[in-house]
Amino acid sequence: MNHQPFKEWLLSEETLSAEQEQSLQEHLSSCDSCNQIQSSWRELEYVIKDAPEIEPASGFSTRFLSRLAEYQSRQRTKRSWILIGMTAMVASLLVFMLIFELWQLIQDPEPIILLWLDRIISIFANYYILQSLFRTTTWLNPETIFVGLVLLVGMVSFMSVLWLSTYKKLSLAWRAE
Repeated sequence: MNHQPFKEWLLSEETLSAEQEQSLQEHLSSCDSCNQIQSSWRELEYVIKDAPEIEPASGFSTRFLSRLAEYQSRQRTKRSWILIGMTAMVASLLVFMLIFELWQLIQDPEPIILLWLDRIISIFANYYILQSLFRTTTWLNPETIFVGLVLLVGMVSFMSVLWLSTYKKLSLAWRAE
């Protein structure tokens, strides 16, 4: 015998249709197992409905809040130690890499010193090249550069104001329509 839909109907809180109710009652008259389920479920519902509401013990909220604060404090401490550990690991790695590089420098300093000297010489060479370029061109003096920059900034400012005023007029005309 198939008990599945009847067990679901017995344990469900949904309202059954007239056909389902009639089918369930016919099944209950012939099935002791489903009768036992129905009586047990009714007893359980009665016990649950008649059970008194239990009040929390006095000071529950303060105990809960203090435990929550303790838990949050432990979590912050844990995160702090993890952060300190990771920082120590990264610092150790950087120190190790620095020691390795310094060891290589001590073993053979020539390539690095030559590289540094090359960079310093190239900086000075570029400076002297630019200086000679500025001296050879008569029109490229500081006053000309200053006037050119002032004109450039003035034109950019003028164009920006012109663009903003045009945009404002067009957007107001578009909104008016």
